[in-house]
Amino acid sequence: MINRNHPIKLSHKEIKKAEIILSQYPYFNYLEQERKEELERLKSEVDENIGGGRSSSSDSHVHENKVIKFSDDDVLNKIKRNRTAIEAMLSHLEPYQKQIIELSYFQRFNQPNAVRIASVANVSRATVFRYRNHFITHLYPQLKL
Repeated sequence: MINRNHPIKLSHKEIKKAEIILSQYPYFNYLEQERKEELERLKSEVDENIGGGRSSSSDSHVHENKVIKFSDDDVLNKIKRNRTAIEAMLSHLEPYQKQIIELSYFQRFNQPNAVRIASVANVSRATVFRYRNHFITHLYPQLKL
């Protein structure tokens, strides 16, 4: 269950930002892989060897350099932090609450409306709106925007 002790009031803009991140959650693995490939391409385009000779230390540290580059990347860190925050919130939900969130944000096509979500989760439409707002209100401070 979500902690009800820290109610905050979010603006419409803040709610939309959180909803965008939630809608990207099912694609985080793809986005992370795409970013890693982009970083590798950027590295291969930059030739740091100006003198023409081969550095004796460059070949032995390729893997370490890649790990450091990935761990220092802000985009990858943002994806990882947001994934962790969303998964932590989802892990504490009742099954019907998780269903409301999944139906509301994790479906790319045929995203059901509040009436359909309420029917599937066996709750009222007002409960769907109230619960989505409650979830986002508590998730927002944990997200890296």
